[in-house]
Amino acid sequence: MLLAQRLGAASQKQIAVGFLTALFWATLPLLNTSTLFIIQRMTVLSGTFVLAGLVAYLKVRGSADAHWKQQLFALVVIVGFGVLAVLTKENGALIVVYGLIIELFVRITGARKHRLSSLAAIIFALGCMLLAAKLLPLLFWSTSTELMRGFTMLERLASQGELLLVYLKGIFLPASSELNPFRHYGVSHDRLRIFFGVGLWIFLMLSPLLVWWRGWRLPALVLAWFFYGHILESGWVALEVYFAHRNYLPAIGLIFWLVFWILSLKNNKNLWRGVFIIYLSVLSGITWLNTSLWGQSQLAAEIWAKEQPQSLRAAMNLAYELEKTQGISASQIYLDRFVTKERDSAGIRMIGLVTACYLQPDADHSDRVNETINAILTLPYEGWATDSVEKLMEPVRKGQCPGISEQQVADIAIAFLRRPVYQEQPAIASNMLSILGLVAMDQGNMEAAMNFYLQSIENSATYGMSNLYLHLAHEYPEHAELQRLHAAIVHAPVPRKTTQDEWDQLRATIESSIKSRSAQ
Repeated sequence: MLLAQRLGAASQKQIAVGFLTALFWATLPLLNTSTLFIIQRMTVLSGTFVLAGLVAYLKVRGSADAHWKQQLFALVVIVGFGVLAVLTKENGALIVVYGLIIELFVRITGARKHRLSSLAAIIFALGCMLLAAKLLPLLFWSTSTELMRGFTMLERLASQGELLLVYLKGIFLPASSELNPFRHYGVSHDRLRIFFGVGLWIFLMLSPLLVWWRGWRLPALVLAWFFYGHILESGWVALEVYFAHRNYLPAIGLIFWLVFWILSLKNNKNLWRGVFIIYLSVLSGITWLNTSLWGQSQLAAEIWAKEQPQSLRAAMNLAYELEKTQGISASQIYLDRFVTKERDSAGIRMIGLVTACYLQPDADHSDRVNETINAILTLPYEGWATDSVEKLMEPVRKGQCPGISEQQVADIAIAFLRRPVYQEQPAIASNMLSILGLVAMDQGNMEAAMNFYLQSIENSATYGMSNLYLHLAHEYPEHAELQRLHAAIVHAPVPRKTTQDEWDQLRATIESSIKSRSAQ
């Protein structure tokens, strides 16, 4: 409404623009996951703060030639909302980009005879430069990051050149597969396609400037709103490639432009408005069908897995539904078929091992163990796969799964540590080393056990493991290295679920033990 007002629209038209833009945005099928995924409440809340900040800014900002003090007060207001947005989700920092676009909009609509520069525009431009400076180091990925993601920064950037067009198509002409929450999008490693993709991304990022240069001010700002609204999550940041909810705020500018254009038509306006109402009704119907499908979890899981046969998330979701309705055996049969016919996965094979322990505890699972180790050593990184090692260790150690030995669990942990991509993740390396220490201790090799435990602490210090090592150091002083233990935790942050007092007390106890041993 405020933007329509700036464009000189009459009161009735302002209300129509505001209402239809909100209605269109709320019914966009591509944005359904923003509200249907509970974890994306962060997207909704951050978006709320960004929009509230922009509304407040426009109201406080006043006319294009407002006094600098009024502009400064408006900036303070939007900064307050920006802080709330960033604390909710990092891409709330884009409020400075949207703020600059809004400020330029104010200048071109309210002060055509004035210069585009203003205090607010300068401050927002500096904020955008600071944001770019913060993003610049992210251009240089470490080897570990590339191994984790399975693609390089350039390959990811190339994918975004294509994906921004995919997003545009999905916003206005959504297909069933584009509404799948588990959409799998593979990154190309082909050099020609990478070159084309990066070039396309650069062109799309420059397109608002080119359109502005041609004199089409409003279209330039709308394009900037969409393309620059993707610069964080869908830029070069080392995140997963595709998520539909990333269009939550970027879509608004496009929708506003379309609605305002429809309501501004003079010729055949009734025809075009009729077409628009039909189009909006179709989108609403698709959203209704999609959200209804989400309410039928088993049917949805089957459809999503069929539409995205390569998606691990879709496979795991269907396996979960099968376990609820048909039992763990049916779930395991499906996952076994998935890794043999669709896409191999170390994580799913680990889950298969844990399940096999419960379904057939006395059977020999050596083949499964060997296949899992081979998958760990050869397949792309899956950090979540390591969580199942502890789950497997529990029944094996208790003697509830004689079909798998502790040494075989240790072999699995060793396989993870043999891959640099897992080894370089402190928490993962720590967990795998602690499992090796547990196996060594059960085998009676205390020297090896304490060495593994100490390495685990050096990778990622926890209160429980540090306390255990201190206890073992008193029981087996000949194998203890208290100086290394102290060095590992002296500057380590306080672990989760541990108070500062507990952590300080542990450090003091270790220091006391070192002094006591030195005195002897």
